[in-house]
Amino acid sequence: MRHAKAERPVGIADRDRPLAVRGRHDAAAIGRALARLDPAPSVVATSPALRAHQTAETTTSAAGWGIRPTVREGLYGGGIDEVLAVVLSTDADVMVLVGHEPAWSAAVAALTGASVRMVTAAVAAVEIPAGPALLGRGSILWMLTPRLVEGGRPA
Repeated sequence: MRHAKAERPVGIADRDRPLAVRGRHDAAAIGRALARLDPAPSVVATSPALRAHQTAETTTSAAGWGIRPTVREGLYGGGIDEVLAVVLSTDADVMVLVGHEPAWSAAVAALTGASVRMVTAAVAAVEIPAGPALLGRGSILWMLTPRLVEGGRPA
């Protein structure tokens, strides 16, 4: 999942940018849609950037999963190697990772060979077969954006 829409306050460091009102609304709408996931994720990992962490907390709460997001430093400013390191460091069957562009579109492309554009608050479900070679072997099961889910911002 890419973080939701953030504010750009003057004089605030990039890592400290909070979610905008629209971002909170969109993250909650995505969370409500993800509440139907079966099985629910056992891991939610987020970039340490405030906007990503707020997205993870808002989405997790709206989904009713009852788990706390964990912060993974490599999900901020990292690339596909850092995303894969997080995926490989857990034995969870279902996980949600919250981070940033351009790494998120690049990660989906590297794992599946598909070209996607991860807009703010977009979430893509990628199924990855077991085994050491992950790149190019996955499949996109589905992708949601705030405009596609009921309760998302108007088109």
